[in-house]
Parts: sequence; C-alpha cells; structure tokens
Amino acid sequence: MFPATFSSDHRSRTVQKLRARLSRFQRGLRLETRARRTVSTGIATLDDMLPDQGLPRSTLSEWIAAERGSGVAMLALRAGGQAQREGPLIVVDSERTFYAPAFRAAGVRIDETILVRPESRNEALWAVEQSLRCSGVGAVLCRVDRLRTQEFRRLQLAAEAGTAIGILIRPAAARRQPGWADVRLLVTPVPSGSQSFFRRMEVRCIYAKGGFTDRSIQLDVSDETGVVCLAAAVSDSATALRTAWA
Repeated sequence: MFPATFSSDHRSRTVQKLRARLSRFQRGLRLETRARRTVSTGIATLDDMLPDQGLPRSTLSEWIAAERGSGVAMLALRAGGQAQREGPLIVVDSERTFYAPAFRAAGVRIDETILVRPESRNEALWAVEQSLRCSGVGAVLCRVDRLRTQEFRRLQLAAEAGTAIGILIRPAAARRQPGWADVRLLVTPVPSGSQSFFRRMEVRCIYAKGGFTDRSIQLDVSDETGVVCLAAAVSDSATALRTAWA
C-alpha cells in the first residue's frame, strides 16, 4: 500500500523504477547462471562468436573439418582442456589418432584425461553416450564419421542428462547432414605467408542455437607450441607471437 499523500504519478514512477530494478536483477542472474554453465573454447574471439560466449554444458558441438589437415583436432582438444576445470576429459579414440604430445600442445592435462579405445563403431558410440550421461565429467570428445538421425538424437539426450560438453569431430560430409548439435563449427585451412611459422585456418560458425550464424574468424596456430592467435595482418611471426593468448 502506498501512503495517501503519494500522487498517482509518483506511485506510477515508483512502480516503474521497481520494475526496472527487478528486470536488471533478473538479467544479471540469468547471465551469472549462463556463465557458470558455459565452457570457454580457449579462444576468446571464438567465444565472442557464440551466443553463450562459449560452449554450454549438457550440449553437443560439432567441429567439422572442411578437409584433412585443417587443424580441427587441436582446436577441439583446446576446448576439451578448458572443460577439465569441472571434471575429466574423456576421449573416445576408436581410430587411434590421438597421442600425448598433441594433448599437451593443446593445453590438455594428461592426468585428468581418460582415453578410451573401443574395438568397433558401436562400442565407440556406446562409450560416448555413457560418458555424456555421467555427472562430473568435463567434456567428452570423439571423432565420428557418420551418424544416423536416431544415433545423433541419443547422444543429444545423453548430453542433456549429464554435465559435460560433447565435442564431435566430423568430416566435411557432415555439413550436409542434419544434426542435433547446439553449435556447428566449420574449420577450413587458409594459405599463410611463406615466412610464417604458423598454420592458418578459418573457423566459421555455421549454426548456433539461439543466435546469429555464419560468422567467422581466422586463426594462426603453431602445432609445436600450441600457440593460437588471431591471424596476423602481416607475415611477421614475432608480431603474431606477441599477440598470442591461451
């Protein structure tokens, strides 16, 4: 109840102020909650492209290689390493393509990584699904060539049931297939200067649930050191190193 001495205009202004304060409080609470449930990709400018400023927990992301040698695995591992702050990284490696030096270069902690090497495709999908359902897991990463709609849906439901971010490394053909991932990133190699010590790539967000898509950045990556930085405007690698960030 407002005092009788308050005019109707005064009451109206007071109510509007209270509503504005409540709206700001609710917006801040939503942002805080979203921040707690989002994992950085490990690349600030890539995070900025995504609606949630990173990869939301309990969701799947697709990292699609436009062609072999694109560097997609290092970028995906970097995101997996960031997720280790909340739990172990589980790598389902049926193709036997991951090895310890690549983990370290991408910032992945070996002592907090579980490497699973199934004998068949069905075993690999089962391992990914069960790992996604486990609470306390930071991320689950796997190379997946093909996925039937029902299989993709099962993985998406498993991710929703757990706490991990699901990271699926996919071939170029996956771009033309429907999926259940919240985020789809296409990684394409880009020619760099002959004097550059970095490998250059374009990362394009071709789908992001709840936000704008078809945005891209170019990155320079050192396979030896794991340094990732925005593509240098000039071919001076020393300049690129000075602008590098984790």
